[in-house]
Amino acid sequence: MSNISFHPKLAAFIDIIANLAMFWGLFRLDSWQSLLIWFTVRTILWVFFIRLVYYPKELSRLRHFLSLLFFNFGVLLSLIFMEWGSALTLTSAIFIIFSAVSFWLLPTKSEPGVISFMIKPYRRWLLLMDVFGLSLFWSSIYAGSSFQLISFNYFWLGLIFASLLTSLISYWWWKEYFIENSDRLFWSVIACFFIFLELAFVLWLWPLGFLVNGFIIIWFWYVFWLMIRFNLSKDGINWRKQNIFLIINFILFIGFLFIVKWK
Repeated sequence: MSNISFHPKLAAFIDIIANLAMFWGLFRLDSWQSLLIWFTVRTILWVFFIRLVYYPKELSRLRHFLSLLFFNFGVLLSLIFMEWGSALTLTSAIFIIFSAVSFWLLPTKSEPGVISFMIKPYRRWLLLMDVFGLSLFWSSIYAGSSFQLISFNYFWLGLIFASLLTSLISYWWWKEYFIENSDRLFWSVIACFFIFLELAFVLWLWPLGFLVNGFIIIWFWYVFWLMIRFNLSKDGINWRKQNIFLIINFILFIGFLFIVKWK
């Protein structure tokens, strides 16, 4: 098998076909056991692609696989609870296209001169996949509470687990952007856990839908992650630029609260 190699563009095309077939089969499952089999088959297909597609030494097969796995898990949970037609259509399109794009962006053996050029958009796409997966995972926890599928105690366990996952993903992506291990990084991860655990509980008290809650959390998380990334970097935070960024986000968030539908 070591002599067999898939072109990344071919893997992307086959992945879209596989996603269409998997999406068609998803809504025909009638038990948790069949859903588990579906998830396993989808994972095996990605393992097959990742094993055969060429990766330059600057990129990691494992990191790609973990991003795909987490993305698939978050989208799958959200599709189970999704009711709103427009949101379902958008999530379905994301499920079908996003993983294929992650393969499409991989450089090939015949393109050594553009590897450094391709790494940045590829890394950013994996980050985007994790952002969607994390947002939809949070939304699914709120959906379980809204539809009274889980008790309050299990809901709290879900919040704790999601906050832990959020802090771990934050650490992962801080490291992807070459942040060195330090006490500051350690305490940033700890702060991330408690900040988003508290924020998640506060949002649960607000009369908002589960998709909106997940979107707000991931919005706050990205701003938080970005600020800590700059703070931990050698250059630090350029407050002249970031003040404008924070003000714009604050105005957009206030406007969003007026636009979104409250219960």
